[in-house]
Amino acid sequence: MRFENIPAWEECAVTEEDVWSMAPAFVTPSFLECVGGVIHVTSFDPTRRLKSKTHQTHAWAGRIPKDSFCQFDVGVFLPSPQFIFLQAASRLNLAQLIALGDELCGTYSFDKSKARGLRQREVPLTSVHVLDAYLSYAKGCRGYNRAKRALGHIVDGSASPAETRDEMELCLPHKLGGYALEKPKMNEQIILSRQASVVAKKTFCRADLLWKRDSPNDSTIIEHQGEFDHMESNRFNDDRARVNALRLMGYEVIELTRSQVWDLRVFEEIALEIAKRTGKRIRTENRGLTPQRKELRSILADWNASYGRKM
Repeated sequence: MRFENIPAWEECAVTEEDVWSMAPAFVTPSFLECVGGVIHVTSFDPTRRLKSKTHQTHAWAGRIPKDSFCQFDVGVFLPSPQFIFLQAASRLNLAQLIALGDELCGTYSFDKSKARGLRQREVPLTSVHVLDAYLSYAKGCRGYNRAKRALGHIVDGSASPAETRDEMELCLPHKLGGYALEKPKMNEQIILSRQASVVAKKTFCRADLLWKRDSPNDSTIIEHQGEFDHMESNRFNDDRARVNALRLMGYEVIELTRSQVWDLRVFEEIALEIAKRTGKRIRTENRGLTPQRKELRSILADWNASYGRKM
């Protein structure tokens, strides 16, 4: 159930004890450690602020956009992913906000409690379509302009920070440090042919990044081969079978590793190949380590590292 206004919530949660008493049961000390050790509370009265080792209040002035909160329990309202995105727009730079949007519209999230700092979700928290609809109610709100600008560069379906980074570096405009390629489909389901099904031992698979054309022979896929997630024997064999199956169907499959991403000369050659196959042109002045590209790569490295997962 969603609400356009939160009736008298702040009258209920005035003290730190109030917030603790109203917090969902899963908000335990161990849970707080996973999310940074702090409960963040939105206050609509700037005179009411809670600040301690476990609580931090964020003031919100003005109207509340429709669909900003969901009722979790009696008297307990949680911010929607869309409202979190809007709030983050006033704190993050544009590249960071795009990365956050890809995460919210994807099937992964950072989690320091996991060995590799990452957990998978069954379904995305939101989508580009839902974010766009929400922002239509948020005109004039703090962070709206940057959120709206970021929305134009967010894609649905990313399954990892590595995929988000690859897509951003390839597809953001030159002025933001990317190669301005068209957006791919992320983790698009591909129905396999009979022969390919025998090789992959399944009837369908998903492509990390897919530039889809009328036929597989004209389509291009990037498969990101992580240096940790794909080292296990079963995972490695499955990856090889999937790539071979896609190639049997005629797809151009480019396998991309972490070391290739950080070697700009190699990564740029891959970008140039995708550009050629998709009918794009990357001008000479937009190649190499431009100031914008250097800044983007630094931002993305820091973004992933700050969540305990260096990519």
